[in-house]
Amino acid sequence: MSFTPPADDLIQQAFPQIQNLALLALGGFKAVYRASIANKTEAFKLIQIPSAVPNNPDSEAFRIEMVGRVRREVDALGNCLGPEIVKLGSMPLTETKIAGLDYVAYSEEFLDGTDLGKLLASGIAKPPEAELRLLFATLLRAIREMWRHSYIHRDIKPLNVIKLNDATRQFVLLDLGIAFSVQETALTAFPTGRDPVATYRYLAPELMNPQFRETIDYRCDLYTAAMTVFEYGAQQHPIAENRDDRLKTISRALHQQPKQLASLRPDLSPEFCQTIDQMLKKKPALRPANLNLLINRMGQPI
Repeated sequence: MSFTPPADDLIQQAFPQIQNLALLALGGFKAVYRASIANKTEAFKLIQIPSAVPNNPDSEAFRIEMVGRVRREVDALGNCLGPEIVKLGSMPLTETKIAGLDYVAYSEEFLDGTDLGKLLASGIAKPPEAELRLLFATLLRAIREMWRHSYIHRDIKPLNVIKLNDATRQFVLLDLGIAFSVQETALTAFPTGRDPVATYRYLAPELMNPQFRETIDYRCDLYTAAMTVFEYGAQQHPIAENRDDRLKTISRALHQQPKQLASLRPDLSPEFCQTIDQMLKKKPALRPANLNLLINRMGQPI
């Protein structure tokens, strides 16, 4: 689902500190812009909160859930300060009305790079093993930092990893919009009657368990991190097919064994391929979970 964002002049009336808006991405109820804020280029995020339907408690519950998710994302970004995770910008979370509709907005640092999804779509050459090891180690550090604050990302995928032209900070994880906190109250309205909030092409199998909130931990992020590395390295998804619908994608995640990385990248070392393959086990208990050991295995500093 997508929405039509307000005209730029209306946004700037609501946020007079913002200049030079340029739309970067649009999806769901969210628009992301490159903008100048206090003479600094930042990423400005504007999220529409749907209007409540009179006498419809479900619509009000959905509104509360949406605001709660944005607040959780901002809180998580404020707590998780590792360089592997995008940082908050100078504009705090702000609620406003534009043309009679409710919005929340905030800013993040502007990262001058390209996400892995766009790189894959552009038909880039398959990256060397050293780059894949760095990517996986970066995601492992991000997972470790989030778990230190009791967060699980739940949406690691190529579109949410940006590659920078910076040797000291080559990859950064974005978008904690559906992050889960094991210490906070669940945000999903009527969770027993809904599928999990997720990108189904990058769904950890355990999230389809109706009781996943009772047992989920960072190993679900290990699965999607490995899936991201696999797809970036092999330029093929390990499970899903482009023609699949949502139900077929979920069925594959639950029942189909993933491809073996070595079958698509025989030039990569057996040890690296085996590590990625192990992370794609259906059962979380079968995925190696010592984050420091895994980072070290990638030849990266802990």
